[in-house]
Amino acid sequence: MRRFLLALVPLALVACTAGPAGDPAPTTSSPPKGDLAVLAEKIGQRRAELGTATFHTEGFASDGQATEVRNVVDGVVRQDADGLTGSMTMDVSTGGQPKKIALVVVRDGTYVQVEGAPMPAGKKWGFYPTAAGGEVTALLRGFGPSATVGAELDYVQPRAALIVGKRSEQVDGVPATRFDLVVDPLKMAKVIEDQDTQLQHTQLAEYGVKIAASVWVDDTSAPVRVEYRFELDGKVVKQSATRFRDWGEPVRITVPDQGEVVPADQLPQ
Repeated sequence: MRRFLLALVPLALVACTAGPAGDPAPTTSSPPKGDLAVLAEKIGQRRAELGTATFHTEGFASDGQATEVRNVVDGVVRQDADGLTGSMTMDVSTGGQPKKIALVVVRDGTYVQVEGAPMPAGKKWGFYPTAAGGEVTALLRGFGPSATVGAELDYVQPRAALIVGKRSEQVDGVPATRFDLVVDPLKMAKVIEDQDTQLQHTQLAEYGVKIAASVWVDDTSAPVRVEYRFELDGKVVKQSATRFRDWGEPVRITVPDQGEVVPADQLPQ
């Protein structure tokens, strides 16, 4: 089980950017917020107000040649002042080999169940505490830099991205406004806290991978779809897209029976 999680660490795919902006001129008042800053703020506020949602995510990562990891994730998420919790099932295909994974994310860690993985007698779940959950973080990093459900929204980042398009569309029958963004990988690296993810975005710039992102919001600024794409030589080499529905509706997040749980450091090697 632990080996399988490690095998899903995203490839160090990798892109171009302009240098950092010069120092701003001194000012006695805050400058007006740009369109992207306003959009990001509205999305964040609306997510916090609604708190819960059902989601569906599809993504993949490739080395640009033959090696490829694809995943489809369905679940529910709850966000509050203490952080994010959720329950989901993940269908992962690595090099054409499928595997089903169930995850329950709680405040102090993540319960993981991998179909077919060897487990001690009577145990079904491994528990990875947040402080030592590097393998789970690697598994979830496909969502985006912060490795959580909806982390594609990390690229709606005023300090690293620009809006290059805006139009009206429908998402699953819901009227929405679509915003298309271009993201500067080096500037993105400067706002990311995780050092490994910082390094990845620096390498993206070095290797000429371009980052594009899109977000669709309804008339209340709740996100109904968000995605990012890494492109190398005109080919998409990494992508994740999440659709949200039933914002604000009750969700059920069931923590596994503790009698069926074993700490991750006691799992078979």
